[in-house]
Amino acid sequence: MTKFTDGVIEMKVAIAGAGIGGLALAQGLLKAGVEVRVYERDPSPSFRRQGYRIHIGPVGEQALAAVLPEVVRRRVIETATHPGDLVAGFDPQLNQLSERTFPIGGPDSITSVDRYAFRRAMMTGLDEVIAFGKEFASCGVVGDGVEIRFADGTTEVADVLVGADGVGSRVRAQLLPSFVVHDSGIRCIYGKIPLADAVRAVAPTAFLRGFCFVNEGVGAGMAFAPVLFRTPPAEYGDYLMAVMTGTAEQLGHCDDELFAMSPSELWGLVGKQVADWHPAIRSLVDSADASAAFAIALRTCTSVLPWPDGPVVLLGDAVHPMLPSAGAGANTALWDAARLTSALTGATTLASYREEMLAHGMAAVTESLENGKRMFDLRIE
Repeated sequence: MTKFTDGVIEMKVAIAGAGIGGLALAQGLLKAGVEVRVYERDPSPSFRRQGYRIHIGPVGEQALAAVLPEVVRRRVIETATHPGDLVAGFDPQLNQLSERTFPIGGPDSITSVDRYAFRRAMMTGLDEVIAFGKEFASCGVVGDGVEIRFADGTTEVADVLVGADGVGSRVRAQLLPSFVVHDSGIRCIYGKIPLADAVRAVAPTAFLRGFCFVNEGVGAGMAFAPVLFRTPPAEYGDYLMAVMTGTAEQLGHCDDELFAMSPSELWGLVGKQVADWHPAIRSLVDSADASAAFAIALRTCTSVLPWPDGPVVLLGDAVHPMLPSAGAGANTALWDAARLTSALTGATTLASYREEMLAHGMAAVTESLENGKRMFDLRIE
């Protein structure tokens, strides 16, 4: 698939989706001298709310080091958060149930990031590469390449199309129509608690050290994680990410009701859920930016399937959507991007990428499912 002329790669790669995996792949290909174009359906990089804090593990760090030009890697490091050293569990009255500590990384470590700041840093140098407002509609093989058709009626032709368009991937729907994405039944309400001095004073020390989950074994639970920037974005500063998780029954609202709520109504629902919890938690919830709340449904696959040979391949959540219960989604997408960069630049092959990705992605999906079953009592098989 890779084409060389006088040692120069002669190939055009189109990427559907400007998420974490798609951007990492674009950076890796651009660094290698490959012509690349990213097509993103959203009108701007800040349009859609998908989450706040993202855990980056060793797999993700290694992939970033492999694909990013040094100037982009430095920007990612600068805008990352200060590393934490704790994962802990509490009951609603803040009695500690579990604790794990980890060594704190060095000044160049990337162990967690703010999603918005991370994506903006990953877009460094890609102004002429990303086309926003380009919604993928369909594709078809033409000669040795692929024609990509967009919802606005326009078309593009590339040698390779990479579907990096997330859990609801339209590229995957055409390539693997039998692929099943399961609704876990778990709903999340995300929120942000700005870390003003008064909030820092009331926040439990553990909540500022790392990821903490509060649950009484039944009913809705809530996670807290600090986002303490090295260099904050212009739009906001340090905050606590707060996430309420539960089934529709536990949250007391069906999907039609939940997803029709305004941000302030969603955060009001969170306030009701914690009404009899420890006063410190209630105070944190009361201090949140209610306008920043949004709800999402957690979905996952149970099998990672191979796609047919050809000029269309898949990456990230488009091929292995998983629950966040192992903190592996973003890291697996970055791993994919590094391996696919190698395949598209001739170091390996697309067939070997597919084979490696199937094994690695399935292992991450399985771990996430097993953790999810323990955390949420899921019945997905």
